[in-house]
Amino acid sequence: MYQQPMPVDGFTLELLSRTDDWQLPQGLHALYPATPPATVDAYLHGMTEHGLLVMEHTEAAQLDMEYEAAWAWDTTAGLYHFGIQDPPWLDQDQSAQWMHHIAATQPAIPQFTSNEGLEHVAPMALPEVEGGLLATMKARRSVRTFLPEPVTANALRDCLYAGMGVTGFLDTQIPGEDPHLPLTMTPSGGARNPYEAYVYVRNVEGLQPGIYHYSALDHSLGLVAPHLAVDTTALFAQQDWTETAAFAILLVANFERSSWKYPHPNAYRVVLMEAGHIAQNMLLAATELGLDAAPTGAVSDSVARQLLGLNRVRQALVYAVFVGHGDPQAFERTQFTPFEPRGVESV
Repeated sequence: MYQQPMPVDGFTLELLSRTDDWQLPQGLHALYPATPPATVDAYLHGMTEHGLLVMEHTEAAQLDMEYEAAWAWDTTAGLYHFGIQDPPWLDQDQSAQWMHHIAATQPAIPQFTSNEGLEHVAPMALPEVEGGLLATMKARRSVRTFLPEPVTANALRDCLYAGMGVTGFLDTQIPGEDPHLPLTMTPSGGARNPYEAYVYVRNVEGLQPGIYHYSALDHSLGLVAPHLAVDTTALFAQQDWTETAAFAILLVANFERSSWKYPHPNAYRVVLMEAGHIAQNMLLAATELGLDAAPTGAVSDSVARQLLGLNRVRQALVYAVFVGHGDPQAFERTQFTPFEPRGVESV
C-alpha cells in the first residue's frame, strides 16, 4: 500500500510471521530473550516506517482493517491496485527528454507485424469508410489542443449516454442477486457495471463550472462541488493540455460491484478493460458531434481521492475523457498522414 522499498533480513521476516494480530512490543521482547529489546524495537520502528507493520488506532491501521474487510480479491490484485498509485509522473519537458533518450539508446520496436513470409495470405479489399459508423471511427483522433469555446449541454449528454446510459434491464433470475441488472451500450463482466462517471465542467452552456455526478439510472447530473478546487493539471499528472477542454468525464471504478460476484483477481483486470469500452463510446460520440476528444490514464491518485472523496481500497479514478472544440492546427492534425494501402489485389 505504501510503495516504500525496504531491505529485509531473516529477523524482519521472523517478526512479520509473529505479528498477524495486535500485540504490545513487550510480548515480542519475551519471544526473543537473547535479543536486546532495543534491537527488537529498532526493527519494529523500521518496519512501521516502511508500512510492513501498522500501529493500532492510526490512519494506517484503519486503512489496513478496511483492506481486510473490503478487499475480496487476493494479494495478486491488491499489489497491483496499490502498487501503481501515484507514480513519479514526468512533466512535458521531462517526458520529451526521456523519449529522446530512449530513441538514442534503444533500438526501435516494430509498430506492425506483417504476413510477409507466410505461405498462404488472403488479401482483403478495404471496407467503405466514407459513410456510416466506420466513417465516424475513421474520423476519430486524439486531439489534445482545444479552443476556448463552449460546448452544448446536449453534447455532454450524448457523450455520457453513449458510455454510461442505461438502455434496459436483464432479469437474471439468480437468487441473492438483484434480478434486474442494468444494461448499457458497452459490455460489462457479469453486467456488474462497476463504473460511476463524474464530470469536470469548465465550459458547457447552461452549466456552472464544477464537479458533477452522472446518475445513469435517471440520466441526471448532480452538482457535487460548485467550484473547481483542483485543476486538471494537478489531477492528471501535470498534463497541462487538459486545462483547455470544455469538460472531462472521469470514470471511477467501484471494485466491490465486481468482486461481490467474481472472487478471482482476474476480475480486477476485467474492471480495467471496461473503462476502455466506455471511453471509446464517448470518444466516438464526441467525433459524431463534430467535437474532439482525448483520453488519459495518467492519474494523480491522491489528488483524485481528495477531489472526489474516493475510498482508497474500494474505489479508484481509472480513466478520463476530455472533450471540446479541437484546434484545427493541432499537432495531431498537422502531422497526420492518411493511410494508403500497399496495392494488393482484393479477394
